[in-house]
Amino acid sequence: MSLSVLVTWVVWVCLAYLLCVLAVFVVMIVASAVEHRHVMRQAHAEDYEALSTSRFTIPVSVIAPAYNEEILVEAAVRSLLAFDYPQFEVIVVNDGSRDGTLAVLRRAFDLERRQVCYRRRFHTRPVRGIYRSRTHPNLVVVDKENGGKADALNAGLNLARYRYVCTVDADTIYFPHALLRSMRVAMQDPAVVVGVTSSVTISRRPEQVDPRRPGSVRIDDRLLTNFQLLDYLRAFLNNRLGWTRWNFMLCSVGSFAIWRRDVVDELGGFSGAFTCEDIEFTFRVHDRFRRERRPYRVVALPESVGRTEGPETVRSLIAQRARWQRVITETVWHYRRMLFNPRYGSVGLFGAPYYLVAEGLAPIFQVAAVATVPLAWWLELLDGRAFLLFLATVALAQGGLTNMAVLRHDRTTRSYPLGDLCRLMLLGPADLFLYRPVLFVAQAIGLVQFLRGDKSWHKFARNRR
Repeated sequence: MSLSVLVTWVVWVCLAYLLCVLAVFVVMIVASAVEHRHVMRQAHAEDYEALSTSRFTIPVSVIAPAYNEEILVEAAVRSLLAFDYPQFEVIVVNDGSRDGTLAVLRRAFDLERRQVCYRRRFHTRPVRGIYRSRTHPNLVVVDKENGGKADALNAGLNLARYRYVCTVDADTIYFPHALLRSMRVAMQDPAVVVGVTSSVTISRRPEQVDPRRPGSVRIDDRLLTNFQLLDYLRAFLNNRLGWTRWNFMLCSVGSFAIWRRDVVDELGGFSGAFTCEDIEFTFRVHDRFRRERRPYRVVALPESVGRTEGPETVRSLIAQRARWQRVITETVWHYRRMLFNPRYGSVGLFGAPYYLVAEGLAPIFQVAAVATVPLAWWLELLDGRAFLLFLATVALAQGGLTNMAVLRHDRTTRSYPLGDLCRLMLLGPADLFLYRPVLFVAQAIGLVQFLRGDKSWHKFARNRR
């Protein structure tokens, strides 16, 4: 086979791959639009005041692992304690932080050390101390040796008292309505709904949020932050929400996920064998319930439950996205028995194959496409004008998908002032040229890290402002 024939073949394969992924995105947009309307209609009809005051509302244990979060941990914990919910407890697990995280918590919440008897259902790294707050009776702080996020969550599970557990991040500020609006879905059908997740909004500074509208976000002039926001909205609303309709939503958000406690216990808690615990546990839930043919649902809600800070430098963004790529590849490889397996229903025939094709194999096709462009030019197989027209078409198509996600999100939350909304939509087509190259590098690095067996977290530095 000549080099020109090989290059031509690779180009056509990459084009077919691109068209396949875009077609899937279009299907997901349609499905998520229908699901979005249905879920929001249910939400508007709910009597939240009755839920927030009823003694029959199911209590929840909120578990927040914290590692080197002295900058944001106080604000994050205060937002958790401010949940508009009848009965809940907050368990903060200091996972061997090397900064002043524990000192901040002790000072802010007047902690005192206690001797507590509890069931050690899950094996974790040694616990150094357990503290209770004198000012907030429902706050418990666990200080333990570092073992990773999954290990910290399992330590929190050992102390959790209630039938549902909500796993959150200690670097995210949550809205007061977050727990109530999410738990209403679980309480509607507690026998079937085993998990609920939602989204958090990326925000660079606290002053970007209008206090009169907690879900609102003012975008700034930082292109990187704004592109992250666009990317997250597109991924959550088009993929996770769309998958809810057919019950193959395979990635609960690590920053906010509610699970039925008996399910977590049955599956052995969260696994530290993977880079991140959230996507692997979601796969594990689907794997167990599908194999045993038990009725269940894992639901993704369109409402934002809080706001968090995204990476502010390209280097930090690459480290974060490489980690995400690594855990997706780890999980898909571990659960490869589900791929194209009719026994797993929609998960095996659609959900898992999507992750393989659109996420796991993406770095391979991207590297192949980038490598063949200069070769095709050198072999005089590439027409410059046709190539630029093709790039513009792809950019507009991708921008259109992104803008549909942004508009659908804003329609229900009214998160953005009109001027900021227009600026976000204008950035959509530029995503292919200004943001995707960064993700391309990150995904390639993540794949290499997976092949090398790297499990590092690569936590990015917080903005002290």
